[in-house]
Amino acid sequence: MKLLRLVISDLHLGSGSRPGELNPYEDFFHDDRFAELISHYLAKTGVDESIELILNGDIFDLLKIRIGGVWPVEITDAIATEKLRQCLDGHPVAVRALKDFMARPHNRITYLPGNHDLDMWFPGPQELLRRYIAPEAADRVRFVTQTDTYYLPDGIQIRHGHQLERIHKVDYRNMTHTLPDGREILSLPWGSIWILEVMNPMKTFRSHIDRIQPLGRFMIASLFLDPAFVIRFLWLSTKNFLRHRVFKISAWRDRIRKVPELLRDEVISLTGGYDEHAIRELTRMRGAHTLIIGHSHGPRYLQLPNGKTLVNTGTWVKMINLDLHHLGQDSGLTYAVIDYDDEGKPRTRLMRWFGSRKPYEVVPYAD
Repeated sequence: MKLLRLVISDLHLGSGSRPGELNPYEDFFHDDRFAELISHYLAKTGVDESIELILNGDIFDLLKIRIGGVWPVEITDAIATEKLRQCLDGHPVAVRALKDFMARPHNRITYLPGNHDLDMWFPGPQELLRRYIAPEAADRVRFVTQTDTYYLPDGIQIRHGHQLERIHKVDYRNMTHTLPDGREILSLPWGSIWILEVMNPMKTFRSHIDRIQPLGRFMIASLFLDPAFVIRFLWLSTKNFLRHRVFKISAWRDRIRKVPELLRDEVISLTGGYDEHAIRELTRMRGAHTLIIGHSHGPRYLQLPNGKTLVNTGTWVKMINLDLHHLGQDSGLTYAVIDYDDEGKPRTRLMRWFGSRKPYEVVPYAD
């Protein structure tokens, strides 16, 4: 049976939007285009072919979902399940497309949680997603939660990519810890806590703040164009860094000694260097010729001098890039396709979805 693999990441489905109301925490507005993508590949494949859809992290933006009006830091299985339910109910068209995809008996889905949907580690949201999209085929929806890597037998490795940044790195051997009251909660990296306690509140005032790259260049420019906002953002970030990183170190001598290292590895690294980290990781890999990642929202297809290939599937979120190499606005809609020749040799391509030309589209809000 012929096999086609689709790899997509960083859709960032939130709780949805209502006409005329701005939801600053919803960044996905391509439900119809996503459904059209799925329909295209369903129509393209025949009865003797199967498709594996690899959802490579940050498919749902569970960090931006509020429970009881707040963004919970102590995330239990029940809280994770409720957050996912809001996302699924907020995007019925995308959910229906996944359900249609799974209605084909040979199709399957492999889900690798990213840093924005680490909640999918819990069994509750896993079972909820299966009930929504594959009620009769739960065994064909698989979750990769014991490692950050999905190994294909063809020399291809797939990772979301958050492990390449120390601020978002997690320990897959200790994904949860137990509170004194007996509740089991996710062991969130500092990057997730920073998003919950700093980035999310600031999105209330500037909903675009996490859609501009690189963040450092945006902050420097905003010092002149929007100084009050930048000062507030830096103040909240500094307090968060001191509370969760510096003052977590018990001995004050170690605090002073480790601050430069923490600043270099966890703060300055946010301003760039992700591609370089990925290239170094790919160069070190043995037995693999292709690494497919996401996370950074920057689509890339790079052929290295050693013959290896780095593919970043980008995002479907509309991004604004201030880097001179990629200056401009990018609506994304990129993904990767892995197909195989008659001898079983894989070919990986980075694709951009256009779909059919439509005479109009609904604007959910105008700000």
